[in-house]
Amino acid sequence: MKSKVHAIAGVLGFFCVLTFWTSTALSELLASHATVAVVKDLVFKGMFILIPALLVAGASGMSLLGKRTDSLAVVKQKRGPIAFMTSLFVLLPSSYFLSSWASEGALDGWFYGVQAVELAGSTVCLVMIGLNIRDGLALRGRIGARGATSPSIEQRNGGPLVAIRLPVLASSSGEALASKPVMALCRCGASKNKPYCDGSHNDIGFDSSPSEDRSKDEILTYEGKEVTIHYNRLLCSHAAECGRRQKAAFDSSRKPWIVPDNAPKQGILDVVKACPSGALRFSLPGQAPQHAHPDAKGITVEQDGPYRVCGIPLASSRLAKGANPDKYVLCRCGASKNKPYCDGSHYDIGWKSSAMPLAAQ
Repeated sequence: MKSKVHAIAGVLGFFCVLTFWTSTALSELLASHATVAVVKDLVFKGMFILIPALLVAGASGMSLLGKRTDSLAVVKQKRGPIAFMTSLFVLLPSSYFLSSWASEGALDGWFYGVQAVELAGSTVCLVMIGLNIRDGLALRGRIGARGATSPSIEQRNGGPLVAIRLPVLASSSGEALASKPVMALCRCGASKNKPYCDGSHNDIGFDSSPSEDRSKDEILTYEGKEVTIHYNRLLCSHAAECGRRQKAAFDSSRKPWIVPDNAPKQGILDVVKACPSGALRFSLPGQAPQHAHPDAKGITVEQDGPYRVCGIPLASSRLAKGANPDKYVLCRCGASKNKPYCDGSHYDIGWKSSAMPLAAQ
């Protein structure tokens, strides 16, 4: 509800100023002095719609943004006061004097000088409000980065993941899900329209920052004769693909839990390739550690689990040691201590997603 009020107030303010600007310009160019007087009187009265609208938009916007410190939110918070103060201290007094002078027929040099100030102030307001509307749509995931031509995923601080130009969005069964060039995907776990965002992050006060008590960012090395495994627990989503494929080499019930020599070399390489999070790397004798890169690009939405991402970069994210920028797993339940990445917390809290939406037509 709060986001709707904010949007309505912002759009109302924008069209108020746009109407003031265009009506002033057209009346001066095409209409009589009597019409100019009517227009200036209506502009002055319209200020009592504009100023409350901007006040409501600013107050609701500050409430929605909360303590967000990402660049879009910070810039948006700065523009709002500029538009409001310009309306209050430039447009309101200007419209008052112009309305008074026009009603008296005093269309002299002072009139046109003040009108120039009013038009300049209106232009400032239009730009500030217009940019805030654009950035508000971006923060809600309705639009993505301008000029984006390749697939990417952006994260909104305290909000959703915004997927841009995804080649594939599918369920874990392989069923294609409905997709658009720009989509907001839920990562707070509360959306009623999973996997898509419905704004529930605002209602629950979702915190998208990682926890201080997350796993240590370190690489553990398990040497073998033919292949060595490198593992970072911080990246692990605990999907257990390794144990299912090569239990003898990957057994979490023992120490060390990884023994590369307990499985054939190709079996180890297959496990590294199947690891969805990129937590596992391998190295051959005399070579540097390397990832097994994915064959396809897209996002797989796990039922009651996270987003598995292949071949799509994640913007503005801290990369852990040894992370694979082309293969990782993103939290969908909202409980991970290592957001935006999954740390298996959905298992711990018994998180269940609602039924998947209809497949793409």
